[in-house]
Amino acid sequence: MKIIISPRAEKELKKIAKIDQIAIVRKIRLIKESTLSLNEEKLSGYKNIYRMRVGEYRIVYQRTVNQIYIVLIGHRKDIYRLVDQLFR
Repeated sequence: MKIIISPRAEKELKKIAKIDQIAIVRKIRLIKESTLSLNEEKLSGYKNIYRMRVGEYRIVYQRTVNQIYIVLIGHRKDIYRLVDQLFR
């Protein structure tokens, strides 16, 4: 399975503290390697959009058969507003 990170998600990841960056990157690698559910939740009202918790941060991604496209990475207080702006 291939993972693609959007430029916006990459930019937001660089703004996060180093310790949290490491945790987020580890979780992204687990998404790629594991076929098991990793506490991912489908966002209601969106097709093929999922979120995953990493401490106080969220990873929002789209899943298809052969790839995972990471749309956003951000703090929990801001991420859902950004999702609404992007997908509605």
